[in-house]
Amino acid sequence: MEKELKPEESLKIINNMISSAKSKLSDKSFNFLFWGWTISLISLAHFIIEYFKLYKNPSLVWLLIFPGIIITFIYNYRKGKAEQVFSHIDKIHTFTWIGFVISYFIVLFFMKELNYQMTQIIFVLVAFATFISGFILKFRPLIYGAIIFWIGAVLSFIIPDQFVQLLGSIVVILGYIIPGYMLKSYNKKNA
Repeated sequence: MEKELKPEESLKIINNMISSAKSKLSDKSFNFLFWGWTISLISLAHFIIEYFKLYKNPSLVWLLIFPGIIITFIYNYRKGKAEQVFSHIDKIHTFTWIGFVISYFIVLFFMKELNYQMTQIIFVLVAFATFISGFILKFRPLIYGAIIFWIGAVLSFIIPDQFVQLLGSIVVILGYIIPGYMLKSYNKKNA
């Protein structure tokens, strides 16, 4: 016979799940920091190469994304094997980012049809996944980071094309790197 939980007990269980997921996510600050620094530096390199006309095809610098994908896959695979319990919140978070990756590759595959307006679309996708993560985990820096990505998406349609990559670098610093370090700090405080 199952025991019925009082509302206070249910809330306590839910809050414990959220705290556990926050702790696990803060353990994964690697993802935000790795991708934040990777994308920010690639965007900045793209801007510099294009602005100073250092190479005919500055977009080739984005091929550095693929080793990054391999690195994060290996890192997360090893981390996942070490974890023994996955809560419902862990699963929602994981599938949110799997959905992002699938959407990213669809955008990448059809970038010609999208008139190469990838930065704006990727910003919207990143904002959405980051917003969901922040909301589920009640971690405001991620929610603010998502808002920064949405603002960046809008601004990137308004500013001259030659500055979109520079804007991208700034948006990623504000939307990923700063929240990533805050997650890392959260982990140290609550360890």
